[in-house]
Amino acid sequence: MLESEAMAILVGAGVSYGRREAALRAAGSALAILAEPGLYAAQLQEKGLALLRHALADEARLLDGLAKKKMALVLREDAQYPPLLRQIAHPPHLLYVYGETDLTDRFPVAVVGTRRASAYGLTHTREIAAELAQTGVCVVSGLALGIDAAAHTGALDGGGRTVAVLGGALDKPYPQENEPLMRRILENGGSVVSEYAPGTPPSRYSFLQRNRIIAGMSLGTLVTEGPRRSGALNTATRTLESGREVFALPGNVDSPGAQLPNMLISEGARLVTGAADILSALVIEPKDEPKAAQAAVAPMEAPAERKPHIPGGLDETQRAICAALLAGEADFDALCAVSGLESDELGALLIEMEMDGLVTPLAGTRYAPGTQMTG
Repeated sequence: MLESEAMAILVGAGVSYGRREAALRAAGSALAILAEPGLYAAQLQEKGLALLRHALADEARLLDGLAKKKMALVLREDAQYPPLLRQIAHPPHLLYVYGETDLTDRFPVAVVGTRRASAYGLTHTREIAAELAQTGVCVVSGLALGIDAAAHTGALDGGGRTVAVLGGALDKPYPQENEPLMRRILENGGSVVSEYAPGTPPSRYSFLQRNRIIAGMSLGTLVTEGPRRSGALNTATRTLESGREVFALPGNVDSPGAQLPNMLISEGARLVTGAADILSALVIEPKDEPKAAQAAVAPMEAPAERKPHIPGGLDETQRAICAALLAGEADFDALCAVSGLESDELGALLIEMEMDGLVTPLAGTRYAPGTQMTG
């Protein structure tokens, strides 16, 4: 067994990052831990040891699954591992990779923003990403709808390389609408990366953890559009924690999508109006001058406004929750009563519905309709 396969079993078992790290420091390698798990019971603790022993009993199936899915494994110690990512506080022990496995791009820059993007945000994101790609920059983003998709698309239009970091397993790409974009990334020399074992679904927590990878493997992060409270703010915060530079595209003060970039600029982020501002700040010498004609991007239209509605394809419980939220904001207890679910069941369902754009969490334990009902 290879060290990367041993690490995949350790990660796939569900042993927490902290327990893995403690055991690795004591054992020196994942292979050593798997050889004698009981020797590291103090580090793995009772739950971690039980999870690992369960995984080892199913070792052959786990490794066979990896082989069938053709996922490459890149260890933190491998030469292909992103060098900047090693420098953050808690770098992933292992990355699962589709596509190009060499993640040592010389000039990686993250481009992130809201899923509910405007025509302004989409167009400028795509233009800047195309110009960055033409100069040899690798554009890093999260394959989400909206700004992320525009960033990846712009990089591909510019003839460059782009890396997508997922918030779930590679075999559980989210959202499904971006699977064609994922294939295009892979067909054009890009990479799709995750720290999550096969079969792991995305969650609110995993998306936040994903942001540390996007920020950690990049020289800097550009935020082009987003509300004040958004995942892009988390990515910008992670960027600053890593000692990297945050860039922001200014927007109309009356636009909700301009709240975050304008706030970041007021707090010291570097104002950006084009790729040249980023290249200058990071001292990146363009391999070619951006070609205006080649980089020109057709303006992207924002989705047409729709009246609040309940989307099709939902089960009875989801429809009841959506109907309650369309009548007005509701707290967790009220949704428990409406749905008839226990609190733990409702909590799990609300996370799924949030990822599907059906609900939006507010302060405290209150909820409002999501973008799929109002957008």
